Amino acid sequence: MAVTIRDVAKRANVSLGTVSRYLNGYKLKETNRIRVEQAIQELGFRENFIAKGLKNNRSMAIGVVLASLTDLFATSIVTAAERILADENYSIIVCDFESNQQKLEHKLRFLKDRSIDGLILFPGNCTSSDALREYLNDKIPVVIVNDDMPDINTDKVTVDNSNASFRAIEYLIHQNHRDIAIINGDQNTYTGRERYKGYLEALTTYQVQPREDYITFGHFSNSGGYEAAKKLLALPNPPTAIYTTNYYMTFGAIIAINEAKIRIPDDVSFIGFDHFDLSDVINPPLTIVEQPRERLGELAARTVLRRIKGDYEDFPLRLSINTKMIMKDSVRRLQTAKDKRQ
Repeated sequence: MAVTIRDVAKRANVSLGTVSRYLNGYKLKETNRIRVEQAIQELGFRENFIAKGLKNNRSMAIGVVLASLTDLFATSIVTAAERILADENYSIIVCDFESNQQKLEHKLRFLKDRSIDGLILFPGNCTSSDALREYLNDKIPVVIVNDDMPDINTDKVTVDNSNASFRAIEYLIHQNHRDIAIINGDQNTYTGRERYKGYLEALTTYQVQPREDYITFGHFSNSGGYEAAKKLLALPNPPTAIYTTNYYMTFGAIIAINEAKIRIPDDVSFIGFDHFDLSDVINPPLTIVEQPRERLGELAARTVLRRIKGDYEDFPLRLSINTKMIMKDSVRRLQTAKDKRQ
């Protein structure tokens, strides 16, 4: 059986990317260079490699795996990451797995068979992966973005989802709202759990009693937001403020509010999640929690590149980035008895 660069990496006890960089003419740390050259000599790989005329033709590639190619948030992160990777002469191979565990395993093995140098993964609702453990065993760098897989010990780059929700609810409370509803995503996802956690923590901090009928869960989708908003608006005592935890849910909720001929912010205050171009066409302009998509992409790319180059000094890295609030016209300050006296 022909010796592969994966065999060389295993023998030298370095990453696949380190061997790839050596074969493509990049300078390595002296200790790594010696180990790679010794492994090549022991395995007889160099002769095999040159004989096939492949030395300067092997492409350098990073795999990117998404739950869905229609996810604007994830694809915008990938766009930012690709700019960094292209500067280092890496191409990307993008796959989606349609939020299906079996398809995730298949796509991961598909990419691994193509000898990718590293992986950027958006796991969605998948919390574990046997194929991903094979990546780590073979020293293929993996960076997980904006989600968590608790039993996968690798680099993870995410936003501080809990704090994002806390700040949104805190702002509503400061505007004298107490009947605050949340339209949240699937609690099987890390993102859904963390954003719900922040909502509850804000209410508890300000001694506001959570109301079960104001807490809704659904898919992170237009239909999920639409159905949840309809349910909230039909309550005998509807909330004075609604907070949605996802871009698509925001649009679905706005459609339901418009259909009910309810005015924002006169009848209900509203805070949404994520800022894209289409957010700006909503009237009135929405107060939004904005995620740092460019920063997430840059950090994911730079982290996987560092690992490929053999820098594991701070492994496993866990980076959590703050969001920011874009204040617009969708939140009304409620008058209190004290306000009226003044």
